[in-house]
Amino acid sequence: MKMYRLMHHQRFVFQNQKVLFLTYTCIRSHKQEKKSLETIKMSNIKSYWFDKYINYIKSYDRVLEKKFPKTMHVYRIFSVGTNDLYQDVKKFLLILKKQNIDKQNNLTHDELKLSYTMPKDLTQIFPVLLISAIPFTTYIIFPLAYYFPRYLLTSHYWTLQQRFDFMLLDQKKKLKHNRPLFRCMQAELNNIKTQTLKLKWSGIIASLGSGTHPNVKDIIACSELFADKPYSLNSLKRKHKKELLSIHNISTWTVFKRQKLKERAILIKQMDLAIQKEGGFTTMSNDAIRWALSFRGLNPATMSLESMRNWLEQWFMISNTVNENTLSLLLHSPILLAYNHPTNWILLYT
Repeated sequence: MKMYRLMHHQRFVFQNQKVLFLTYTCIRSHKQEKKSLETIKMSNIKSYWFDKYINYIKSYDRVLEKKFPKTMHVYRIFSVGTNDLYQDVKKFLLILKKQNIDKQNNLTHDELKLSYTMPKDLTQIFPVLLISAIPFTTYIIFPLAYYFPRYLLTSHYWTLQQRFDFMLLDQKKKLKHNRPLFRCMQAELNNIKTQTLKLKWSGIIASLGSGTHPNVKDIIACSELFADKPYSLNSLKRKHKKELLSIHNISTWTVFKRQKLKERAILIKQMDLAIQKEGGFTTMSNDAIRWALSFRGLNPATMSLESMRNWLEQWFMISNTVNENTLSLLLHSPILLAYNHPTNWILLYT
């Protein structure tokens, strides 16, 4: 009997093996599908909580902004400022490398500007970075730097308002030396030997003394006076050099005064050529034009874009006539073109 049942079972399996295989496949497929659905469900749950976590992290700065607004403001200032400073340092190193390769110094205006500002910025920020590297000093130096940004931080950390205010303070400091420098120029009038030049120059001095500015063509006609006595760099008296250094924001304690003045004149000349080579002042941004005017001795505050461009055009007319022998003329141009300018007088006497 048992043998009969076994044979019957084997016959049933043999006859229905295809059906049994399909049934097994369906059951297995169902189990796999169920397992896959569970996996997808778990994956969706993980993804949901991960997305929630990421969104929380992203919005956490807003949470901190609401709870600690002043702290977050300081953090952003130092974070953004440090990044900007780092980028400028990298650019500055590339400029130095470029200058070593290209001896003709074919730099753009922005590169020339950075080569002028970066050494001063690094000198100013270095003590702060050095002290902050000492353990536990960051709690002291950063608050101090935040409250005295003009002296302890560079422009990378300043707000737009601070940049404007500090520019005016620096400009006012330079303008205080305009009158003493004009007196030095006036005192040399009688030392001019050529009568024709003396007559033309006396007209220019009289124009400045009466509160107006001389014609650019008249200034160019007297450029010989800056190639030799009395206004060449080699002929300037001690007080004259001191006042000239001051209006160009160069330390009067420097040892090589004449060399520093010559380097500044060459830098201004290179900047003028670079601006014109790159399309002139029409391609410059408003901030770039304001910086250019401030660097050349004119307060750009309250000036319209058109008036700034007109003044810069007059400057270029003089600069284009300056050569290696008459570099001193470029250094005296802030007096010749901006001494009586209304924006300078307003800043100086208000």
